[in-house]
Amino acid sequence: MALPTALITGGSSGIGLALSELLIEKGYQVYSVSRNPKRGPLSDQFIPIEFDLLETEKISDFATSFCKDYGVPDLLINNAGCGAFFEWENFPESEIRNQIDLLFTAPIFMCRSFAPLMSEQNKGAILNLSSLATLYPLPFMPLYNAGKSALSSFTQSMMLEYVAYPKFIDFRMGDVRTDFNQSARKEENENQSKNSSNAWNQIEKQLNDSISKEVAARQIWKSLNISRSGTYYGGTLFHSRILVFVHRIISSKLLNNLIKSWYRIRNK
Repeated sequence: MALPTALITGGSSGIGLALSELLIEKGYQVYSVSRNPKRGPLSDQFIPIEFDLLETEKISDFATSFCKDYGVPDLLINNAGCGAFFEWENFPESEIRNQIDLLFTAPIFMCRSFAPLMSEQNKGAILNLSSLATLYPLPFMPLYNAGKSALSSFTQSMMLEYVAYPKFIDFRMGDVRTDFNQSARKEENENQSKNSSNAWNQIEKQLNDSISKEVAARQIWKSLNISRSGTYYGGTLFHSRILVFVHRIISSKLLNNLIKSWYRIRNK
């Protein structure tokens, strides 16, 4: 009997790697799309595929080729992402384009390619990994916040359009202890303002105090086992429950002031 199949973007590191390992354990054949296919679990159930998601104009052809070789996947997880931390007046144009393409455009075209095929076969689930930054934006990471928020909104739109299959999940993940910060593009420390330096130090601290990628993968797996589409939260109890509740009861003005205070951002 053939194994169920999962296609994961960025499945060779971070949360994606933990997800790949967990899905293999659960009996999936896992296909990982990344620019570095040499990394990943040592398993016959893991097949790395080299593809640069920033080449968004080639995603449709990639999907056609994938389905020809492996069939329509049972599960698509749009996980790949990275951060860029700059004050807005110094934000490189190349990073603006890369953030938009990787965090939003690429997942959109992956969904455009695979969702109709899943629907035709009356099967499948698509999980788009967004972020708690949709509610609590990270300072000096405007494109990350915007990309994840756009992906979240898009996913909720798909829930309205695809009533049966595929199931769509908007998973808003809180901080996870990975090498995300180490791979983020940012200004050199000596060029940072006091505000951006304070914010980055707090971002580093909260990342170090967060859940492991293995715990994050188990939280995502739990959401996949819910029969209906929906929006779900991950991270620590503080992230996934308390902050979500607080967001529902406070004003946008108070929220903005709380975020500034948390990251020690002072008026210039």
